[in-house]
Amino acid sequence: MQSQNLNWGIAAAGRVTQDFVTALGTIPNSRHAVLAVADVEGPRAQEFAQRNQIPRHYDGFEALSLDKEVDVVYVGTLNPFHYAVVRLMLIRGKHVLCETPLCLGLEQAQELYKLAEQRGVFLMEGMWSRCFPSYERLRELLLGDAIGEVKLVKLQHGFRLANEERVASRALGGSITLDIGIYALQLGQFVFGSAPVKIIPSGTQLNAERVDVQTEFILDYGDNRRLIALITGLETLENDAIIVGTKGEIKVRLPHKQL
Repeated sequence: MQSQNLNWGIAAAGRVTQDFVTALGTIPNSRHAVLAVADVEGPRAQEFAQRNQIPRHYDGFEALSLDKEVDVVYVGTLNPFHYAVVRLMLIRGKHVLCETPLCLGLEQAQELYKLAEQRGVFLMEGMWSRCFPSYERLRELLLGDAIGEVKLVKLQHGFRLANEERVASRALGGSITLDIGIYALQLGQFVFGSAPVKIIPSGTQLNAERVDVQTEFILDYGDNRRLIALITGLETLENDAIIVGTKGEIKVRLPHKQL
């Protein structure tokens, strides 16, 4: 029996959603099909559909949520609108892959995961680094006790992003922590397998809108296990992490942002 295509809907016609649609098209023998795109500006959705040969385009997200042939929706709106759009899609029974960050607050994220469970649909934050082959290799090394018990993760992650509107603007949910700092947080969870028991901020630099453009923090995982991070939008750094264990260490390259 031949399996059917998984029909995707795209929420927002922007650069990040263009990257996602392009990436789907590179999967060999893919049964992923982009069926529809929606945007708050109808002409943008129409142009996006024409450029990518997508059969349907909608003026607004409500119409996309009502398309019965769409199985899963990729949400690539601006940060402040993730919660509302994801919630709408979940209520309508759509599976959802949402661009990072999933939400701007913990309570919103908890509500969405609870809603997905109630509706019996899939919800995932698009943490792309977790899908890198290097992370699969890292998992093998850690499970194989290649460096012993991990005690420390040190990382530096930075690009000249402080003047980018998505980072600098409070109205757009701007924050260097939400933009690239999340990769530090997820690496700590990946390596230590749990949430930190304590967060120790050691310095944050704000812009005129009081949005963080540089921050340093320590995540304490208990039992003398820590992650120490420098995250900045002011300079381009080496963008790597050193995972230190009792028998050795592993160096990991961190994701590079494409402007």
